Amino acid sequence: MSSKPDDATPTAAHRNRKATHMLPRLPFGVAATAGIALLLTACAPQEPERVEAEMPSLGHVHAIITDPVTGQTLLGTHDGLVTVNDDGTISDRVGGHGFDAMGLAAAGEALIASGHPGSSTPAEWGSPHLGFIRSEDGGQSWAPVAYTGEKDFHALAAGPSDELYGLSTDDPALLTSIDGGVTWMPTGAALAAYALAVDAAGVVYATTPDGVRVSVDAGATFEDFPGAPPLYLVNTSPDHTELAGVDVSGGIWRAATDDASWLQVGTAVGQAQAVTITASGDIAIVDDSGYHVLPE
Repeated sequence: MSSKPDDATPTAAHRNRKATHMLPRLPFGVAATAGIALLLTACAPQEPERVEAEMPSLGHVHAIITDPVTGQTLLGTHDGLVTVNDDGTISDRVGGHGFDAMGLAAAGEALIASGHPGSSTPAEWGSPHLGFIRSEDGGQSWAPVAYTGEKDFHALAAGPSDELYGLSTDDPALLTSIDGGVTWMPTGAALAAYALAVDAAGVVYATTPDGVRVSVDAGATFEDFPGAPPLYLVNTSPDHTELAGVDVSGGIWRAATDDASWLQVGTAVGQAQAVTITASGDIAIVDDSGYHVLPE
């Protein structure tokens, strides 16, 4: 199934979300490709103690998210999804699907993704691009929903009311969906962004070459927010009340979405590939040294 964005703009109910707070400005960067080994990090902002454990090489990690049903941490990799278990071990590939999860997010109790097919990807998912696919069972199975074979969303995000936002590689127009990804429409904004995130108030964050830009009207318009560290990665906690980010110098930061202040909580090794806040409130990050956690 393939859905095209129409010429309509989002409804008034969809657009009229107001933010009562401000978050700062964040310049852009590009994450490096690296093989990873599992590392657990103690809580220390400058030189965290690391405890090493074995982990299979997964190549590039595009995203870290929380399974909305189980609360487990999932890594979206170049070769499918894997689970970080409670004991720190890494599971086999979830569902056996070896697709390149360029975009990955949790939306309500579902997972949403985009990217490229792999050698074990069902043909009906589309090629050379997966378009927009959706899983209702934690990544065990996926269904093609929109833009099958046509679009590659490198940035996907879902808000607290399951509103979706996506940026594809073929068009700078920011797209949004309010029906689970079946139909999409342009928000009215055009962006060159590396990452998207949505907070509990429906505020949309986009990391761009000019810094993080913020929208309080469902992506119709964006503004800069001065005074923040120069972040290029940004993500939210599962409840959308906190933000985590990594700056262009490797600083790891967090902030509450109702507070304009940021706290540096660590430093990445080399360049970071993905960051998030887990269900337990810890920051999880993949950098040149591997996957590790900074306890809250």
